[in-house]
Amino acid sequence: MITNQRQYLNTQAQAERFRQALAAPDPEGLHPKAAKAMRDGLRSQLDDLETELGEYDVLRRGEVATLEAESIIGIGEALIKARIVRNLTQKELAERLSLAEQQIQRYEATQYRGVAAERLQQVADALNLSVREVFTLEQV
Repeated sequence: MITNQRQYLNTQAQAERFRQALAAPDPEGLHPKAAKAMRDGLRSQLDDLETELGEYDVLRRGEVATLEAESIIGIGEALIKARIVRNLTQKELAERLSLAEQQIQRYEATQYRGVAAERLQQVADALNLSVREVFTLEQV
């Protein structure tokens, strides 16, 4: 998941390198099956990068109104996405919380794992999020 503009630019550059590799001719003497496997691998990695870039673009344009977490662990990813939708940098979020930017970077690097529930609520409040938890009892 791309969490900031620097990662976005790095991912764009990496995707461009994969595009160039795919456009290049196959190395001479390479067995056709090996060449196909190499190209399939490059295409797969490029597809993954383009998916990440597309997801970040959608978030940055604010085209998302609802974020869902499939589990409690998913709350961190939802908070990161909400920050991106709000067009806030990690530094700006840190300022709203009176924290160092590096603290937000650490939180996001671990997707807020191990962060106290009170801090998660403070982040949600700083992002102007309305949070509704739903717990579903699975059949045993």
